[in-house]
Amino acid sequence: MVACVRVWHKRADRPLRPYGTALGIWIAARLLGVAVPWDVIRQTEGTRLLAWEVQRLQALAAAGEIVPEVVAYDGHELHTRDLGPTLDHVLSGLADPKAQLRLMCAASADLAGFHARGHWHGGAQIRNLTWDGVRFGRIDFEEPLHPALPLATVQAYDVLQLLLSMVRWLQALNDGALAQVLHHYAQAQPAQADVLRVQLQAWLPRLQGLRRLLGWRPRWRRSREYQRLSVVVEALEGFVERKSHDPTPA
Repeated sequence: MVACVRVWHKRADRPLRPYGTALGIWIAARLLGVAVPWDVIRQTEGTRLLAWEVQRLQALAAAGEIVPEVVAYDGHELHTRDLGPTLDHVLSGLADPKAQLRLMCAASADLAGFHARGHWHGGAQIRNLTWDGVRFGRIDFEEPLHPALPLATVQAYDVLQLLLSMVRWLQALNDGALAQVLHHYAQAQPAQADVLRVQLQAWLPRLQGLRRLLGWRPRWRRSREYQRLSVVVEALEGFVERKSHDPTPA
């Protein structure tokens, strides 16, 4: 009996990022102090984005990373092999909060390893991570962020994307859940965590300013967006401060 292999299709003429969405991303990046070029954010050429994604998938696969296999590509349509369920889907099926936290911590440690090997994702939300019960995989590589931006900047952006996509799950757990996720990143790759802290130190004043701005009105403070941002900023503050308080080896 031949097993059925699921294949995903992506076309160059698919709907691309709307102007308003692109503008919002660009403004958010500028608020962080990240000078991301407008032409990187504003997706207008589907064929070029598809070619970029194929290039990244092939390069990452050659490096031994878990990414979708390119089954077919003709310049206008891309066919890739399915990697299994996405992490957000897996988390939705877990009834045990402790199991959810363990899996999110494992995903964070896995991202640290991916970064330490010199890679970046560009779309590290849990909807773009897969989990087959043994290994994490990564999908969706059409964002051409590097080399337009420095590697350390894009890797820190990966971490921010990961945390913001996890925060709705982490808020339902204990107060230190998000800090645990960051701890597993640092524990897995201490040197990579030091690189991350340097970038986060540059971003934190702007993130803190954004939190103060959104918290200025009681109505905004009650919003889901403010609550999630506040939780993430607090965890990042602790992550950066923890290193600065570590004793210096003799």
